[in-house]
Amino acid sequence: MTSSSRIPSAAFVLLAFIGFLQARMFAATMPPVVATHFGSSGAPNGWQTQSQFFILEVVLLGVSLLLAFGIPRLIAALPISMLNVPNKEYWLAPGRRDETLAFFKAQFAWFGCIFLAFLLVINQLVYRANQTHPRHLDNPTFLIALFAFLAYVGIWTVRLVVRFSRKSQ
Repeated sequence: MTSSSRIPSAAFVLLAFIGFLQARMFAATMPPVVATHFGSSGAPNGWQTQSQFFILEVVLLGVSLLLAFGIPRLIAALPISMLNVPNKEYWLAPGRRDETLAFFKAQFAWFGCIFLAFLLVINQLVYRANQTHPRHLDNPTFLIALFAFLAYVGIWTVRLVVRFSRKSQ
């Protein structure tokens, strides 16, 4: 593991542990049928059993793992012809390939951390909504989390495009 990917990898493990603690803390207090989808007013309009909800959490953790650690491995394993990177002949040339792959590894690890953190915030909002009567999602906090996540995705994407559009760092 490169030094540039150690910190986001450790952060990912910490976030996963926080998610485990979060789920454990709320599991005993969640109703048997959980409100999991909410309309624009914050009122619930979609439901799952408690077990379905926690299975979905595990699946989304798997998606986070895939984003953070699976995609960089896939990029490293694929032939250059199958990759869609601007100036890929330059960035994946033998002298730069390891550095480029290390960059991808760190960037996707951070992306996985942000995605997992976003999911933890959403889960916290869903947990809280199911503790209120009547059940109601905190829409302002949801919108802040959503826009922060989308802003990160936008900046992350632009950063990747700009970096690989040039033929130097």
